[in-house]
Amino acid sequence: MGPRRFAVVGSPVDHSLSPVLHRTAYSTLDIHDAQYTRHEVPAGMLQEFLTQGPGRELAGLSVTMPGKPEAFALAAETDATSRALGVANTLLRREDGSWRAENHDVHGIMATLRDHGAGTGGSGAVLGSGATALSAVAALIELGVDTVLLSARSPEKLIPLQEFATKHGTEVQHIPWGRHHEVLAADMVISALALEGARAVAAQWRSLPSLPRAGVLLDVLYDPWPAPLAAEVAGAGGEVADGLEMLAHQADMQLRSMLGVPSAPVAQMLAAARQELGRAPGDRQA
Repeated sequence: MGPRRFAVVGSPVDHSLSPVLHRTAYSTLDIHDAQYTRHEVPAGMLQEFLTQGPGRELAGLSVTMPGKPEAFALAAETDATSRALGVANTLLRREDGSWRAENHDVHGIMATLRDHGAGTGGSGAVLGSGATALSAVAALIELGVDTVLLSARSPEKLIPLQEFATKHGTEVQHIPWGRHHEVLAADMVISALALEGARAVAAQWRSLPSLPRAGVLLDVLYDPWPAPLAAEVAGAGGEVADGLEMLAHQADMQLRSMLGVPSAPVAQMLAAARQELGRAPGDRQA
């Protein structure tokens, strides 16, 4: 019997540290019959990749953007979280060759916030829109917040986030984009902004006399670190967490599903990923 083959897919995917996280887990857990690679899969190409490309040989996938909605749509079986959100970051091949979709983004966000002292209840905030922002709202609701503050450059893109929160009985407050710094008044704040947008927001935050003091800020960015918004909040004395921690907690749950292990060595995985980030781009693992 050959090795069990797994991979991360998305576009762009060459920067992904998922291979480092998963391979470190294999080594630490003394698992020798699993392999983990990466594949560039543009939007709209996931089905073809799985049926006609290298995906035919895979037993499971970690799915990053832009493939998360596609991963959910093609699955024959789904877990509760992916059904609630309509996006999945994990695919597992079933015995009949079809796929089971799971979403561990929400767990990754919750576990990271808890690692940094976030409690339950209170208020939460999300900066940005899209699939990660929707998972952030779901995580905040799971953590028991009674109010969610939302702010995005394009307010119409916040409609799915607002509808999800309202459906689950959580109050929503919209923060105008020109006052996006006000999200920092929440107990837990998640920035789902891409690097370019985060840099622009950070420049505006630097121009303010002072910043509101968030309980904890989770910035989904991690390369480079500190990310622009995390740097501003940390400089003002706030607690910050990075997207690499979130990714490690996601990988923990993926490894449980993919390999049937009771847990993954998150601390060792995170240390290996941080070491990899310290390498020059040309020296990083393939």
